[in-house]
Amino acid sequence: MKGRSGCTARRTEKEMAGGRGMGRYRAVFCDIDGTLLTRDHRVTPDTAKKVRELSEGGIPFVLTSSRMPAAIYPIQEEIGFRGPVISYGGGLVLDEDRRPLASIGLSQSLAAELWKEFPPETEESCFCAYSGDLWMVTDRRHPLVRAEEEITSVCAAEGTWGELLSGAAPIHKLWGVGPEELLDETAERLRERFPQCIFCKSAPHLLEIMDGRASKSQAVRILCREWGISPAQTVSFGDNYNDVDMLRAAGHGVAMGNAPEAVKAAASEVTEDNDHEGLLLALNRLFP
Repeated sequence: MKGRSGCTARRTEKEMAGGRGMGRYRAVFCDIDGTLLTRDHRVTPDTAKKVRELSEGGIPFVLTSSRMPAAIYPIQEEIGFRGPVISYGGGLVLDEDRRPLASIGLSQSLAAELWKEFPPETEESCFCAYSGDLWMVTDRRHPLVRAEEEITSVCAAEGTWGELLSGAAPIHKLWGVGPEELLDETAERLRERFPQCIFCKSAPHLLEIMDGRASKSQAVRILCREWGISPAQTVSFGDNYNDVDMLRAAGHGVAMGNAPEAVKAAASEVTEDNDHEGLLLALNRLFP
């Protein structure tokens, strides 16, 4: 059916169990890249205004991403609100005061085993590691690292985690960027050998490897327990495969128009794409 925003909605049993709008949904979980941000990495003014309106009205707006926390907080600050964040695809959950509620990562020894199996870096591909707010690379001058620094406004640290980390700090994410075929082959080759890990694509050219226990849906449940609400009382937004479990966990999952068809099929509703304020259109309808 068509909503007033032009969104195509598919009613679910969870939705039919209650009404819509402010009284029905009590929190919003929103992916960042491809969802909140446009293709040129902007938040539109009207979308920012709506997010502030929800936050000030007592509806938590939680940014959920595979990004590190230091690449999420500037977006909150730009929009002008505070709230919890879900980082590393659910591997690190922080409250609105930036205190950790959950941290799930790879051991350094397991990360080292995986790293040995990565293909050699080239001008078109590279691999990095993340722990908390530390982004570790082998070469800061690599063009793909410099491009990511420009997008996220975060500076990488050059060196190994043995040199840069203290103690047994977890590796929250291993990250590969490069040609789609290379990353797909790498994931396929390693998936069977490392079943305790999750291999997911946040974009065709981005591969993320994390502890298999980490997920956006689990992070949603952690925050819902903190607030004393049910995930059925929440709305989620996403655009890629690593958002599917979150779309299904929420009471109402909204896929962006730029999402792959398999992601759209997992959602309750499909809105416009991220360059045509799809997030804003759905928020205005769900929270009039």
